[in-house]
Amino acid sequence: MAQDREWFFNTFDCAPMKVSLVNNRFVSVNDGPQIKLKDIKAVESNLAERVFDVPLGNGEIAKLCIMNKQILTYNGRNVETGQKYSPLELPDWVYIFVALYVLNFIFILQGALGGAFAALGAVITSKFAGDKYKSTGKKVILSVLLLLGISSVSLVLKLIAIEAFKL
Repeated sequence: MAQDREWFFNTFDCAPMKVSLVNNRFVSVNDGPQIKLKDIKAVESNLAERVFDVPLGNGEIAKLCIMNKQILTYNGRNVETGQKYSPLELPDWVYIFVALYVLNFIFILQGALGGAFAALGAVITSKFAGDKYKSTGKKVILSVLLLLGISSVSLVLKLIAIEAFKL
Protein backbone atom coordinates (compact mmCIF):
# COMPACT_ATOMS: atom_id res chain seq x y z
CA MET A 1 0.00 0.00 0.00
CA ALA A 2 1.28 3.45 -0.84
CA GLN A 3 2.40 5.61 2.03
CA ASP A 4 0.75 9.01 2.50
CA ARG A 5 3.04 12.07 2.56
CA GLU A 6 2.66 15.62 3.84
CA TRP A 7 4.74 18.71 3.19
CA PHE A 8 4.58 21.99 5.09
CA PHE A 9 6.01 25.26 3.74
CA ASN A 10 5.25 28.97 3.40
CA THR A 11 4.61 30.77 0.13
CA PHE A 12 6.22 34.10 -0.75
CA ASP A 13 3.36 35.96 0.89
CA CYS A 14 4.01 33.93 4.10
CA ALA A 15 0.82 31.88 3.73
CA PRO A 16 1.30 28.47 5.36
CA MET A 17 0.73 25.54 3.02
CA LYS A 18 0.12 21.89 3.73
CA VAL A 19 0.23 19.60 0.70
CA SER A 20 -0.90 16.02 1.26
CA LEU A 21 -0.34 13.08 -1.07
CA VAL A 22 -2.80 10.22 -0.50
CA ASN A 23 -2.16 6.72 -1.90
CA ASN A 24 0.05 8.17 -4.67
CA ARG A 25 -3.21 9.00 -6.48
CA PHE A 26 -4.67 12.11 -4.86
CA VAL A 27 -3.31 15.42 -3.60
CA SER A 28 -4.91 18.05 -1.40
CA VAL A 29 -3.82 21.52 -0.30
CA ASN A 30 -4.55 22.76 3.22
CA ASP A 31 -6.95 19.84 3.82
CA GLY A 32 -9.08 20.94 0.87
CA PRO A 33 -10.72 18.62 -1.64
CA GLN A 34 -8.64 15.79 -3.04
CA ILE A 35 -7.53 16.20 -6.65
CA LYS A 36 -6.70 13.19 -8.82
CA LEU A 37 -3.06 13.29 -9.89
CA LYS A 38 -3.93 12.21 -13.42
CA ASP A 39 -5.95 15.43 -13.77
CA ILE A 40 -2.96 17.69 -13.00
CA LYS A 41 -0.16 15.92 -14.89
CA ALA A 42 2.44 18.41 -16.13
CA VAL A 43 4.11 18.53 -19.53
CA GLU A 44 7.50 17.91 -17.88
CA SER A 45 6.53 14.27 -17.23
CA ASN A 46 8.55 11.65 -19.08
CA LEU A 47 9.43 7.95 -18.95
CA ALA A 48 11.56 8.28 -15.82
CA GLU A 49 9.73 10.90 -13.77
CA ARG A 50 6.08 11.86 -13.41
CA VAL A 51 5.48 15.56 -12.68
CA PHE A 52 2.25 17.15 -11.47
CA ASP A 53 1.27 20.83 -11.16
CA VAL A 54 -0.36 21.22 -7.74
CA PRO A 55 -2.50 24.39 -7.58
CA LEU A 56 -1.96 26.14 -4.24
CA GLY A 57 -5.16 28.17 -4.37
CA ASN A 58 -3.43 31.55 -4.46
CA GLY A 59 -2.68 31.40 -8.19
CA GLU A 60 0.68 29.72 -7.66
CA ILE A 61 1.63 26.11 -8.24
CA ALA A 62 3.94 23.62 -6.62
CA LYS A 63 5.39 20.73 -8.59
CA LEU A 64 5.13 17.18 -7.30
CA CYS A 65 7.87 15.07 -8.87
CA ILE A 66 7.69 11.30 -8.51
CA MET A 67 10.58 9.10 -9.57
CA ASN A 68 12.03 6.81 -6.92
CA LYS A 69 10.54 9.00 -4.22
CA GLN A 70 8.16 11.93 -4.05
CA ILE A 71 9.61 15.45 -4.08
CA LEU A 72 7.51 18.57 -3.75
CA THR A 73 9.02 21.74 -5.15
CA TYR A 74 7.95 25.35 -4.81
CA ASN A 75 9.64 28.03 -6.89
CA GLY A 76 12.23 25.52 -8.12
CA ARG A 77 13.30 24.38 -4.65
CA ASN A 78 12.67 21.16 -2.78
CA VAL A 79 10.41 22.19 0.12
CA GLU A 80 12.08 19.67 2.47
CA THR A 81 15.73 20.46 1.80
CA GLY A 82 15.62 23.93 0.24
CA GLN A 83 17.94 22.77 -2.55
CA LYS A 84 17.29 23.63 -6.18
CA TYR A 85 15.33 20.96 -8.01
CA SER A 86 14.01 20.81 -11.53
CA PRO A 87 12.15 17.97 -13.20
CA LEU A 88 14.30 15.52 -15.11
CA GLU A 89 14.82 16.36 -18.77
CA LEU A 90 15.61 13.39 -20.98
CA PRO A 91 17.95 13.82 -23.94
CA ASP A 92 16.54 13.07 -27.38
CA TRP A 93 18.74 9.99 -27.89
CA VAL A 94 16.67 8.13 -25.27
CA TYR A 95 13.75 7.94 -27.69
CA ILE A 96 15.94 6.09 -30.21
CA PHE A 97 16.44 3.37 -27.60
CA VAL A 98 12.71 3.33 -26.84
CA ALA A 99 12.06 2.79 -30.57
CA LEU A 100 14.63 -0.03 -30.60
CA TYR A 101 12.86 -1.69 -27.67
CA VAL A 102 9.57 -1.45 -29.56
CA LEU A 103 11.24 -3.10 -32.58
CA ASN A 104 12.64 -5.77 -30.26
CA PHE A 105 9.11 -6.44 -29.06
CA ILE A 106 7.67 -6.56 -32.59
CA PHE A 107 10.35 -8.67 -34.30
CA ILE A 108 11.94 -10.81 -31.58
CA LEU A 109 9.75 -11.59 -28.59
CA GLN A 110 6.10 -10.64 -28.63
CA GLY A 111 3.54 -11.24 -25.93
CA ALA A 112 3.52 -10.33 -22.27
CA LEU A 113 7.14 -11.30 -21.68
CA GLY A 114 8.37 -9.34 -24.69
CA GLY A 115 6.32 -6.32 -23.63
CA ALA A 116 7.67 -6.54 -20.09
CA PHE A 117 11.26 -6.71 -21.36
CA ALA A 118 10.68 -3.74 -23.69
CA ALA A 119 9.08 -1.63 -20.98
CA LEU A 120 11.76 -2.53 -18.45
CA GLY A 121 14.51 -1.65 -20.92
CA ALA A 122 12.91 1.69 -21.81
CA VAL A 123 12.46 2.68 -18.17
CA ILE A 124 15.99 1.66 -17.13
CA THR A 125 17.47 3.47 -20.15
CA SER A 126 15.52 6.58 -19.14
CA LYS A 127 16.94 6.32 -15.62
CA PHE A 128 20.46 6.00 -17.05
CA ALA A 129 19.87 9.06 -19.24
CA GLY A 130 18.64 11.11 -16.30
CA ASP A 131 21.70 10.41 -14.15
CA LYS A 132 23.35 13.80 -13.67
CA TYR A 133 26.59 12.29 -12.37
CA LYS A 134 27.58 10.22 -15.43
CA SER A 135 28.94 11.49 -18.72
CA THR A 136 26.84 11.13 -21.84
CA GLY A 137 29.27 8.53 -23.21
CA LYS A 138 28.84 6.30 -20.16
CA LYS A 139 25.07 6.68 -20.31
CA VAL A 140 24.98 5.66 -23.98
CA ILE A 141 27.33 2.71 -23.41
CA LEU A 142 25.20 1.46 -20.50
CA SER A 143 22.08 1.85 -22.63
CA VAL A 144 23.63 -0.07 -25.55
CA LEU A 145 24.76 -2.87 -23.22
CA LEU A 146 21.28 -3.07 -21.70
CA LEU A 147 19.68 -3.19 -25.17
CA LEU A 148 22.06 -5.94 -26.26
CA GLY A 149 21.41 -7.90 -23.06
CA ILE A 150 17.63 -7.67 -23.34
CA SER A 151 17.71 -8.45 -27.06
CA SER A 152 19.95 -11.48 -26.45
CA VAL A 153 17.71 -12.84 -23.71
CA SER A 154 14.65 -12.24 -25.89
CA LEU A 155 16.23 -14.06 -28.82
CA VAL A 156 17.26 -17.03 -26.68
CA LEU A 157 13.76 -17.29 -25.21
CA LYS A 158 12.23 -17.15 -28.70
CA LEU A 159 14.57 -19.90 -29.95
CA ILE A 160 13.75 -22.04 -26.92
CA ALA A 161 10.03 -21.54 -27.55
CA ILE A 162 10.41 -22.46 -31.23
CA GLU A 163 12.28 -25.66 -30.33
CA ALA A 164 9.84 -26.56 -27.56
CA PHE A 165 6.82 -26.36 -29.85
CA LYS A 166 8.44 -28.06 -32.84
CA LEU A 167 6.91 -31.42 -33.66
